[in-house]
Amino acid sequence: MNPETPDQPRSPENHDNASAPKQASPAQRADQALRVAADRVRAWLAPLVERVMQWLAPLLRRVQDAPVVRRFRERVAPHVAAVQEKLPEPVVRASRTRSMQAGAAVAAVGVVGLAIGAAAAGPTQPEIEDAAMAAPIQPAPQQQAALEQHATLQQQPPPQQAEPQAAPAPEPEAPLGPPVEGIDVSNHNGDIDWGQVAADGKKFTFVLATDGTSFTNPRYGEQYHGAKGAGLIAGAYHFARPSSSSGEAQADRFLDVADYQSDGKTLPPVLDLEVDPNSGGCYGMSVDQMHQWTQAFNDRVKERTGKEPIIYANPSFWRECMGSTNSFDGHPLWLASYGVDSPSVPNGFSNWHFWQYTDQGSVAGISGNTDLNVFQEGMARLEKLAR
Repeated sequence: MNPETPDQPRSPENHDNASAPKQASPAQRADQALRVAADRVRAWLAPLVERVMQWLAPLLRRVQDAPVVRRFRERVAPHVAAVQEKLPEPVVRASRTRSMQAGAAVAAVGVVGLAIGAAAAGPTQPEIEDAAMAAPIQPAPQQQAALEQHATLQQQPPPQQAEPQAAPAPEPEAPLGPPVEGIDVSNHNGDIDWGQVAADGKKFTFVLATDGTSFTNPRYGEQYHGAKGAGLIAGAYHFARPSSSSGEAQADRFLDVADYQSDGKTLPPVLDLEVDPNSGGCYGMSVDQMHQWTQAFNDRVKERTGKEPIIYANPSFWRECMGSTNSFDGHPLWLASYGVDSPSVPNGFSNWHFWQYTDQGSVAGISGNTDLNVFQEGMARLEKLAR
């Protein structure tokens, strides 16, 4: 460099004046301005931010990692970098700390503004969807294990499922056959030769077991088991007296004597409903009371045997004492009707199963007259009813 000569004028830049202050460079002026601005911002914002941060601390902890905050920081970062690129390196190094402090202050203000805005208005649907895509919720360890197990199962071939079992087909109805002849007996019939009865073509019998609350057929055991021993299908019946005790009580007493057995040779228990032998009426009971008594008797029989009782009645009794109700249509009907070629089915029943058509019958092996009956649906269906 050539030294300056005495008569060469000095430029304002290199004029040597010890008493005048040195002028700052542009970089220094920028740094000074930045320092002043940061100090002013910090001095103005610090108390406010401190109070707001204390108030919003719980919320800020939840939103500090939210996608919207990260996007804000990403938008600010390029602007900060652009400013730093325009500054000389010494200024950048000198101002880095204060720049970071100022940036943090601005970011804090932005976060507070965003938090307040979000709390006041709530996020829009697109923002929620963007946040969900940007920051998926990480499952808990237990959930992660369950998801991994689910993924493994999804990759495995599905297990072979057993073929569903079809419901068992209903048992086919036995074909109708010719009517089957039978009898019914009580203690009045005395000793019976059941072998002769069977030889006379009788296939079934009903035997009186009990009457009301006190009478028991003293010959029940020999008659009932004698008929079975000769190959007849047998059933027991109870003569009902509804005014003397409850339906449950008479059913229990009847079944204790009848000793019903589901052995394929026993017909369902029978409830014999007839007019009061003493008064000829309905035992002083209303139709509704007769319904209730009959239902109670039948329910107890079903409970103890699993069978719906057979109901014995004649058309006039069913009309006068039972009001022609159809409440018992699901029970087999043993119909008493004399002196007709074909009985009329009482109102309340769909059909009859057994028909007692006379009390003046003559049967080999029995002294005197006896009741004769017929089962109209054939032997196969009679055997099915006895199962």
